[in-house]
This record gives sequence, structure tokens and C-alpha cells, in this order.
Amino acid sequence: MIKKLTITSLVASACIFSNVYANNTLEETFKNGKVKGEIKSYFFQEDYDATGRSSIMHFGGLLNYETASFNGVTLGSTFQVSSVADVNGINKFVSDEDASGSVMSEAFITYSRNNTSLKAGRQFIGTPLLAGSGSRMIRQSFQGYTITNSDITDTKLMVSYVNRFQTRTNEAGKPGKFTKKFNTNTNLDGLTLNDGAYSLYLENKSISNLNIEAQYLNAIDVFASTYLNAKYDLGTTANLYVVGQHISTNYDINNPSGNFFAARVGGDYKNLTFKLSATSNTSNGDVESGLGYGSDYSLAASEIGGGYYSYLKDNKSYQVGVGTTISNIGIDLLHTENKVNNGNDNSETDLIVSYNFSKDLNFNILHAAFDGGDKNYETRVKVTYKF
Repeated sequence: MIKKLTITSLVASACIFSNVYANNTLEETFKNGKVKGEIKSYFFQEDYDATGRSSIMHFGGLLNYETASFNGVTLGSTFQVSSVADVNGINKFVSDEDASGSVMSEAFITYSRNNTSLKAGRQFIGTPLLAGSGSRMIRQSFQGYTITNSDITDTKLMVSYVNRFQTRTNEAGKPGKFTKKFNTNTNLDGLTLNDGAYSLYLENKSISNLNIEAQYLNAIDVFASTYLNAKYDLGTTANLYVVGQHISTNYDINNPSGNFFAARVGGDYKNLTFKLSATSNTSNGDVESGLGYGSDYSLAASEIGGGYYSYLKDNKSYQVGVGTTISNIGIDLLHTENKVNNGNDNSETDLIVSYNFSKDLNFNILHAAFDGGDKNYETRVKVTYKF
């Protein structure tokens, strides 16, 4: 059985290193560490036929510090903070944005040797089937272990075990805490994993113009998913590329297995980008795209709804996207159609405009329109400064 990981154990490890090595050397290690952070201001508004208009204005950011390497060992931490200024209308932001306070989302120790590194503790993870979302003020995080290796040429291997998850909020006005409750992108959202989950991820670029990603995730005693994604650049004048994707899920609980297939063709030509995508769940069971809201890699994922509908049994989704840049202003238009097995078809159209005032200061606005019987709209405005 894997030993339970706690913040106390990490502190103890740090103390061991402090006692073994000379203080002046450790002083240099901390002195030469790096600090980085982000200051953010977000305004989100929802205008739904059924519930009226709701909005939230909040501010926050994060601060990260990581020591320099000392005999291959580094220590790091990230604090996130959020402050809600105002909520109008029905509060529809309890579970994802209404949080005032702070949380230590990262607290880790890393040991690196040659092409292998081991990281233990609270940490941000971003793989297809295991990923915390950073689209809200508080980014989701995991607690556990990751081992990364790149000994094989053009290949990255990553083994992970996680036993705790930090949500965006605690649904009581504060940032989320690390618990055994995990978010998913399907109807299993909020599932409890008493024994955690483990994963094996592989990325290979050994074949020219071909990028392959594969991952296996086992959410112990609940489900196991496999992910395969291959992107091939055709190298034409329009920089055409094609993508194929497959996700399958087998359940330990009493749910039928799921199979999901997707394809995309895209490219860019004379400052214009374009993509066409189609997905199909060919089974009588839902597909689990992984743990954490960031594990939403469906090729038909929209900006607001993500790939939720495309993962459901016997559903099909289609998407078209175009984009351009005019005088440092990025403009993207995305339209997604979801063909749902119960006949409640729906669509989402997203307009995204972004502008970089400088290298570190960015403005982004997203406006989404939904059509599924009712006419609903969402607007998100984000101003971020990185340092």
C-alpha cells in the first residue's frame, strides 16, 4: 500500500536536507531561487432565460517560489488568493468562483538526476487524463507523486499517483481544500476515491511531423480510461494537419463501458487559422475523460460546455473554428453542435477576443451563446498580469 503523503512529511524531508548540508550552501540555494506570480481580475456574467442575469466580480492571483537545485533537490510552493468584490442576481458561482481567501496549492520536493525527476507533494498536473483546470481564479491541484523520464529519444514518460484533490471552492465562500473528492467532466463529477488514482502517460515525437500521446488512468475501484491522440503535420502551404483521437472507459461500478472517437483537420494560411472536428461515442456507456476539469481534451470541446456532451453515450458532436490576428488583437470564432441521444440537441457559439498590452499584461473577453430551446448567454472578461 502506498504510504499516505502529508505536508508534514514534506517539511520533515526539508529539515533532513537542512541538517545534512552546510547552512551557507543552503542559504545560496534559497537565495538563488526564483519567484514568479500572476495578478488577475475576472468578471463573469450569465444571462439565462430560466434564471435571469447573474454576475460576479473578483480579484486575486498566485505567487510561486522554487529554490535553486541543491544536489538535484529543489523545494517549491504556490499560494493562490481570491477575493470576491460583488455578486449580483442568483449566485450561480458557488462551486467554481465564489471564494474569498487563500490556499497553498503547491508544496513539493523534487529530486532530479540525469533525465529523471521525482516530485512529491501538492502540485499542478497537466496531462490528458489527469489535469487541474486553470480557467477560474483558483486553479485545481493534486496531492501525490509524479515521476518523469526522458531517457528515450524524443519520448517523455510520466508515472503519477494522486490521493487528494483541491477544488476551486469549498462551496461555502472559501477556496477548496485537499480532499478525496475529485472533479470529472461527466456525471461522475464529485466522486470520492478512497484509494486515489494512478496514471501512466507517454508522449513520442520520434517520427517526423507526428506527435503521439497515450495515457492510462485508473481511478481505483471506480473506472479505468485509456487515451490515444495522434497529430500529423502534412507540411503543405496552408500548414495542414490531421488529428485522430480515441478514449475508452471500463467501469468497476455497474456502468456499461464507453468508446469515443474523434477526428480533426486544421491549418493556417495568410493569418487565418481554421479547424473542423467531429466526435462520436459509439457505445451504450459514457466515457470518462479523466480527473480534474482540465482533463477535457475532446476535439469538439467548446469554451463553456467543454466536451461534456461528446463524452455521453451514443452522442455525436461537430465543431468548426476560425481565427485571425489584426494589429495584435486575436479574434477566434467557434461553433459546436451536439447531437444528443435523447433528442435534446444543442449548440454553443463562442467569440474570443484577446489583446496583449505588453509581454506580461493580457486582456481577454469571451462571449458565448447557447441554443437548446432557451436562448442563453455567458460573458467572461479577464485581465491578467504575470511577473
